Amino acid sequence: MKNTDIKQEKPDLLKRMASVTSHEIRNPLAIIANSIYYIKTKLSAGGAAVDPKIAKHIGIIEGEVKHSNEVIEEILSFTHTKELNCAPASVNSAIKDMLDSYIFPPSITAKAIPDPADPCVNADMKTISCALRYVLDNSVQAMPEGGTVTIEASHGDKRALLTITDSGPGLPDGDGEKVFEPFFTTKPRGVGLGLTIARKFLEQQGGTATAQNAAPRGAKVTLSLPLLP
Repeated sequence: MKNTDIKQEKPDLLKRMASVTSHEIRNPLAIIANSIYYIKTKLSAGGAAVDPKIAKHIGIIEGEVKHSNEVIEEILSFTHTKELNCAPASVNSAIKDMLDSYIFPPSITAKAIPDPADPCVNADMKTISCALRYVLDNSVQAMPEGGTVTIEASHGDKRALLTITDSGPGLPDGDGEKVFEPFFTTKPRGVGLGLTIARKFLEQQGGTATAQNAAPRGAKVTLSLPLLP
């Protein structure tokens, strides 16, 4: 077999491996989740109070199941290309929908700055929302002690812009490209694929994703998409 044939096969093997492994891991996770639900139902039957220590450990298990499923979803998004369903959409609406659905920790203050011109794009807003969520996750996790996240819509040079700015410690070494590298992370947990996938979703639709340090403190990630004519 030629080396070129091996190189061509590697991406397909990676996709298959990710699909098979994800399937085999998701099945036991679903069983664990169902079993925990059953245990919670039995423990609270008849209105009985659940021992706080037991409730705490049940919550830990539920959190770990959720985290594991999120990791699986990231790996699949990284190895597979989603089919896009593009349609005209308002950038301001994308911000509003995200802030309405995203659950921020109590220590985080979220601000929205819509664009008065309300620019529109032709995009698959499901993947754009996913990209926004990955960026927000990154911003929130960078501020464990609390802070502010601002999502601003703007436009210029035939592009609509979504800028997410946080008040965290900023980018490591000020390197805006490093954070988009696959598996790069400064956090103790996580696979480091969120921003990589966010950029991938934007590039699939003729857009870009960039990052830089914000003044006087924090990081700023900008997602851009072509404006509708």
